Amino acid sequence: MKSNVENMLDMFTQIRKVYVNEFGKLFPEENFSPNEIDVLIFLSNNPSINTNRQLSVCLNVSKGLICRSTDSLFRRGLLAVTPDSSDSRIQHLSLTEQADSIIRDLQYARRKLEAEVLHDIPKEELLQLQETAEKILNRFQEKAKMQETLQKQKDGK
Repeated sequence: MKSNVENMLDMFTQIRKVYVNEFGKLFPEENFSPNEIDVLIFLSNNPSINTNRQLSVCLNVSKGLICRSTDSLFRRGLLAVTPDSSDSRIQHLSLTEQADSIIRDLQYARRKLEAEVLHDIPKEELLQLQETAEKILNRFQEKAKMQETLQKQKDGK
């Protein structure tokens, strides 16, 4: 039996698949994989969640697939990679200026898709969903910070 969080992750994964399919139609000449589009969208919306490991967890895909996707986006000049200041094993990802026009096209397509899909759902219900999701995310982020602090203490840093 799945937990509430697992059910939410599954729902978001299904929603993300529809987005990726729609977005893939925008750039047929670029030949972006669905996961590459997913990474671009996710990083544009969540710049503070920016490591391969975090992307793997949040997007619910293997770290290997995330690494292949981010490597491809880096080679295309759409991602920059910055080593973590306290742990050289960790690399932070950020979108480059070259990705700006792609992100704008993706955002336009997102607004269009959302208008189509969400047009008859009351704004109050959408706002309540967003507020609840943000509360849950904040709690998970607090948990991650506590785990990171404990790991640093354990490592003697």
